[in-house]
Amino acid sequence: MGRSMHRFVSVRTQRTFVLIALAVLSACGDDGAPTGYPGPPDYVYRVPEQVDDGWETASLADVGMDPASLENLMNRLRDTPRHLVHGIVIVVNNKLVFEEYFSGFTHPTYGEVPVTYHRERKHCLSSVAKSVTATLLGIAIGEGFIASADERVFDFFPELADLDVGQKSEITLKHLVTMSAGLEWDEWTYPIGDPRNDLMKWLSYPGDLVRFVLERPVVTDPGTQFNYSGGSTNVLGEVVARAGSLRLDHFSQEYLFTPLGITDFSWWVLRPDFVYASGDVSLRLRDMAKLGQLYLQGGVWEGEQILPPEWVEASASRYFTFTTPWHGHQGYSYGWWPMTAQYGAGAYAASGWGEQAIIVLPEYDMVAVFTGGAYWAAPLLTYDELMRLYVLPAIR
Repeated sequence: MGRSMHRFVSVRTQRTFVLIALAVLSACGDDGAPTGYPGPPDYVYRVPEQVDDGWETASLADVGMDPASLENLMNRLRDTPRHLVHGIVIVVNNKLVFEEYFSGFTHPTYGEVPVTYHRERKHCLSSVAKSVTATLLGIAIGEGFIASADERVFDFFPELADLDVGQKSEITLKHLVTMSAGLEWDEWTYPIGDPRNDLMKWLSYPGDLVRFVLERPVVTDPGTQFNYSGGSTNVLGEVVARAGSLRLDHFSQEYLFTPLGITDFSWWVLRPDFVYASGDVSLRLRDMAKLGQLYLQGGVWEGEQILPPEWVEASASRYFTFTTPWHGHQGYSYGWWPMTAQYGAGAYAASGWGEQAIIVLPEYDMVAVFTGGAYWAAPLLTYDELMRLYVLPAIR
């Protein structure tokens, strides 16, 4: 009698457990999360904080944008672990209307250590520095330190007269800034970090860094073919430094950053007299946006012509058109990537390894800035996807 009652109770208890389990499962969504319990709160848009940095802030609605699209973006990032986005800033009609930051890891140059990004923290920009160096060349021309982009490269390096022969004598500053010098250079067959990569060879070279680039053999006629080359940009940076009689970081401070009200920046100084011009300048995102806004305003900042308007026009125009897209790009200009096909009439961008970007969109009077940490892994959301899926649809 006691055993029968025990078996009956056990069966009844088991059935109760089954019913409870079924009830719990029925209360869960498709992903197994309990529907009866609140999840993380949805993101609610907030106007960026007004601080004394030269930017006027405003709401998305003030500039005719729909907050819902960017709220959806933030909710997706919240629900996408390891998305590798570090920061987003959007400026419309010269007003800062969106600003968000995330946690991640610093650039490999700075050790890949955990960090929480915020408004006051600089971010390493990788090859966005190439666009900054191109900007400094335009400023040097506007200031009269350099006559024009048609100046011969070897005129700035008399100590390399032994290389100033044949087709190399034809190489101009325009060829350097448009990456069409015709010199052998390969940054793509082997990845960053591989000693066979030409950039890695250059970085570890103990001798004259300019000579290393200019002594490379000529493989195409100068000015005829695009070939991505950090070497060319670094020669260009040394040209600007020599012409302006200031090391490149000091030149950038006096003629670009100080006029824009940018006080916190850094370059990677390879040697006491040589700044790494093709990568690893670090800026805050709000200051990145100032560079884009300078271009959007035709080179004018607070009534002062910082950058010649003709240089801005050349940077926004396609100098090379690629018959086959090159890493998603349709062409190249004076250190910038034309992006009309992606983002609207006249759009162009500065872009760098890890998903760094400054995007100028004249059609919408907009500058969009992105930073990221996709150095070794593919990003789950590229800045291009963020633009196409969320930012552009927010424009009413």
